[in-house]
Amino acid sequence: MESLHGLVAQLALVLAVIGAAWTLGLAVARRTGGPMLYGELVWIGLAIAAAGLIGVVIALGASPPRDPLHVLYGLLAAAALPVAALVVRDRPSRQRPAVLAIALLVLLILVVRLFQTGG
Repeated sequence: MESLHGLVAQLALVLAVIGAAWTLGLAVARRTGGPMLYGELVWIGLAIAAAGLIGVVIALGASPPRDPLHVLYGLLAAAALPVAALVVRDRPSRQRPAVLAIALLVLLILVVRLFQTGG
C-alpha cells in the first residue's frame, strides 16, 4: 500500500510540474487557459486526493508517518487548488493563469516537502 501511495504522489508531482509550466507559459504570454487547462487541474486535484486518501488508510491501518509535518503538508497540498479556485473566480480572465501558476508552484513545494517528510 505504501508503494501505491508513493506512486500516486509521484504522479501528482509530475502533473503539478506540467500544470505549473503550462500556467507560467500562459501567464507570460498573457493568454487565458481553456478547458484543457482546467481538465489538467482536475487531474492534479484527483491525484492529490487519491494520494491523501491512501495515506489516511495507511496511517490508520499500518503506521502513521514518522514526521507529523507530513500530515500538515498533506492538508496544505490538498487545500492549495481549492483555495486557488476561490481566488481565481473573482479575477479577470487574463490574471487567472498567474494566480494558478503561483498556486501550482506552492503545491510543488508542498509535494516535495511531503516526499522529504514521508520517506
